[in-house]
Amino acid sequence: MSAFTRTQLLLIILIIFLECVHVIYPLSSFQTASYSTKTPYFWLYNAKETVADDSETWFDYGDKACQVIHLNAVLRHGARYPSLKWIKRMSTLHKKLLENGVDERFPFLRTWTNPFPEESDKIIAELGQQEQELLGERFARRFNLLFDEDMDSVRVVSSSKQRSHASSLAFYSGLSQTVLGEENTIKPEINDIAMRFHDNCVHFSETVDKNKTATSEYSKFKYGPEVADIAKKLSVVLGLPEEAGVTPDDLNTIHQLCAFEEALTESGSQWCQFLNEENLEVIQYMNDLKQYWKKMYGHDISSAMSCPLVSSIFTALDKVIQANNADEDFEAAVFGFGHAETLAPLYAALGLFKDDPQLKADNFKIHQNNRQFRASKVLPFSGNFAVALFQCDSVDEQDVMNDDSEYVVKFYVNEKPVNIPACGKKVCPYDQVRDYYKGQVDKCEFHKMCRNPKQDSKKHEEL
Repeated sequence: MSAFTRTQLLLIILIIFLECVHVIYPLSSFQTASYSTKTPYFWLYNAKETVADDSETWFDYGDKACQVIHLNAVLRHGARYPSLKWIKRMSTLHKKLLENGVDERFPFLRTWTNPFPEESDKIIAELGQQEQELLGERFARRFNLLFDEDMDSVRVVSSSKQRSHASSLAFYSGLSQTVLGEENTIKPEINDIAMRFHDNCVHFSETVDKNKTATSEYSKFKYGPEVADIAKKLSVVLGLPEEAGVTPDDLNTIHQLCAFEEALTESGSQWCQFLNEENLEVIQYMNDLKQYWKKMYGHDISSAMSCPLVSSIFTALDKVIQANNADEDFEAAVFGFGHAETLAPLYAALGLFKDDPQLKADNFKIHQNNRQFRASKVLPFSGNFAVALFQCDSVDEQDVMNDDSEYVVKFYVNEKPVNIPACGKKVCPYDQVRDYYKGQVDKCEFHKMCRNPKQDSKKHEEL
């Protein structure tokens, strides 16, 4: 056998071995709930789902008939472009692979150029606006009677960031188009204390956000055996020398490239072929650890700082009940638009998606397939939380309402009812829920807990 033939044979054997180590999936199979907070909303839910008019307007509660009288919702902005940090990391990784000859096996790398200009840093994408407009339509249909062909009693609040403000406009467009039959416009209130409290809390910034030890479980896993194993396997697939092997940051960059290109470009992403089920699960758990410990249950301040938002929600509900009892006008709905950093602390403050045992670096196998907090499903782009307030009255044999009103609430996450921690059910008496969260509603000392300068103390009163 000639040397040339032996080389060919060895190459064929090596390729067969590598294909066994790393299965390359069709690109279309990657539009799934696998990308942590970078997962588009309608990769999780069917955008073509038929939403029946008033499907959430009425229900029976014991011997009483309940009708929705108010909706208070908080939405994360729609799908956006990558941050400047990740845009730069994408280009750096591409350069590294070219310098190490990876394009010999993966020729697409020779012609690939970064599709995300640096000036697109975190701005909303067309996909994100489409998500929000469709969500506006879906909310309008589920709670159609609440709006009663009248948008004057709807209030919209947004953070000051472009992606949230643009999301609020797109959502309202879909909402008004469905309610009125024509597109309407609104000027959202800008309130960063309610919608972007994490950026206005000195204590959180100093002790959690800028403190790497605050997310030590994430760091342990990032540099632990599970991540090292998939990095080593991918290094072999790419043919990288040991000194230039795949790092944990490289894995995250490929993860981001796959998610953003697959979502925001017409051609999809060839970077996705470097990801398989095994490394997707590991990378996702690594990122979930960061979200969980930084924004959810890792530190008391992470959830406590959301009290301006929690307080504003329940204060609005209190006012609706008072006005309704007095037969006065009240707001039909309030829609707030913020960020993953808005929703995650809110969920923690409400006691939602808390895992027992907590997510840690050493219990990946326990939580790999069965955990409550999975950021791709809880905090996707356009993820949303809503509280619906219902008035319930008994009805006599002649279908006449009796004067014995009771108020109950439902919690919704991404349009689906969830159990309320206050009672462990999907429907709870409002008084019970209000009492359960009274500390966060009635004793919200935001600037004090955040150790903010005294001159900011008046801002909370603006909610």
